[in-house]
Amino acid sequence: SRGTMSSSQFALSSQYTPKSVLITGGAGFIASNTTIRLVKNHPNTMFVVLDKMDYCANIRNLDPVKESKNFAFVKGDILSADLVNFVIKRYKIDTIYHFAAQTHVDNSFGNSLTFTKNNVLGTHTLLVCWRQNCKQIRRFIHVSTDEVYGENKEHEETGQKAAKQASNDAVKFDETKSMLLPTNPYAASKAAAELMIRAYMHSYKLPAIITRGNNVYGPRQYPEKLIPKFIFRLERKMKLCVHGKGTPRRSYLYVEDAAEAYEKVLFFGKTGQVYNVGTKDEISVLGVTKAIIKAFGLEKEEEKWIEFVADRHFNDQRYYISTDKLEEMGWKPKVTFEEGIKKTIDWYRKNRNHWEDTEISGALVPHPRR
Repeated sequence: SRGTMSSSQFALSSQYTPKSVLITGGAGFIASNTTIRLVKNHPNTMFVVLDKMDYCANIRNLDPVKESKNFAFVKGDILSADLVNFVIKRYKIDTIYHFAAQTHVDNSFGNSLTFTKNNVLGTHTLLVCWRQNCKQIRRFIHVSTDEVYGENKEHEETGQKAAKQASNDAVKFDETKSMLLPTNPYAASKAAAELMIRAYMHSYKLPAIITRGNNVYGPRQYPEKLIPKFIFRLERKMKLCVHGKGTPRRSYLYVEDAAEAYEKVLFFGKTGQVYNVGTKDEISVLGVTKAIIKAFGLEKEEEKWIEFVADRHFNDQRYYISTDKLEEMGWKPKVTFEEGIKKTIDWYRKNRNHWEDTEISGALVPHPRR
């Protein structure tokens, strides 16, 4: 009817058009996959990766776009305000997409101060740089984690009653109003970074968007995380080391779906909003373990390949988030868990030399520490 805007017209009118985007931590897992998608899909926008090349980053992650005219790579640390300001001015950055972070929970139990330094002070440094260039930078997108919400208590109800309760939880969920209740040093550092961003939004009118993501898996992930670690261990005929009883439940999003979500947020996200990035499908750690064993064709001797080891100091049993806000922008995950596992195994087998053995040997132990 007259005066009513179609969804396609709304999308067009709502689109944000960046000219030059700084992607921090762009040689890491999720950010490199997102960078590849953005560079290929948006040739008229410049994408500049700034990465200090920590142990989990890999310059080979960016090979698909390294020759692209709308891509540049700068090796450096976000803790260096002088360098960040130089890059902002050199490339006329108008958007910061902040992925850079220490992310492995196990490491945060052993060396939590590093997480505060990189995740909190690093984010604060970027905010200071934004303030010094606020007339130029029109948007600041911070990539956070669903772990800032803390643990969702398991419902005692079973069957239909439990399902109904979970559905009610999703309806009540409001990202912008939910309390942050992190339960480990990694999550606490990400929550602290978010609070600093919110303070800048209120005090200095920072045009910010925050995303909070589920577990992501797929190509280019450093094998300290569950799925690539188990793929590497099975390839080496090693048992799969399951923490505790393997009961914690997680939602696992395939990285190509995640990259598409971050693309949506960049071009259609609204400042001041928080967007959850994930999937409603949950699976236990033990379920993931059995799925990988099955994908290797070893399900008939499943028990032979599973070894239960000491649990973390504290292991959240469940996170549950609603992705309704993102889905309203036209995004939905496309890759099923079974399909994603097969695609991931296939990628690692075709890219056996992506990491040297010396780069990953310490990551394959049950409880890696750095």
